[in-house]
Amino acid sequence: MPTGTMTVEITQAPAITGRGSLQSDNSGQIWFDYADRPYPSPIDWKKATTLTFKPDMGKQQVFYASNTQYFFNAGWTGPRLVLQAARR
Repeated sequence: MPTGTMTVEITQAPAITGRGSLQSDNSGQIWFDYADRPYPSPIDWKKATTLTFKPDMGKQQVFYASNTQYFFNAGWTGPRLVLQAARR
């Protein structure tokens, strides 16, 4: 479970960069959980374009916001970005 920063590029607004962790499970699902602020809101997400995860150690990865599911749950510190859906 690598930790690092996720930068969300937003059309016509400054990018949002927040810390968190990139995780996966046996189903092939990959997600990023924000651990602190700032993080994108559901309103920001409507104009998100690309996501760049830069781990504390290792190579950065780039994802498209259009392929990512955004979830927010009061039980989490911040939103969860599901970057790759589970294989069924």
